[in-house]
Amino acid sequence: MPQFIALGLIAAGGYYAFKVLKREMARVDREVRAAEKVRADDRGELLVRDPETGHYRPREER
Repeated sequence: MPQFIALGLIAAGGYYAFKVLKREMARVDREVRAAEKVRADDRGELLVRDPETGHYRPREER
């Protein structure tokens, strides 16, 4: 009989851990999708190569 109680406790703990993990994965997914949306809207600056130094710098707006 104690085996069944232990098995039930282990199963309940596993179920609870699964629910917590699923909730955390959904939270991280929301954060990643929000970051992707922000990144898609902000493409950043265009870089051009400086022929004298060979370094890339942000293009100057004219």
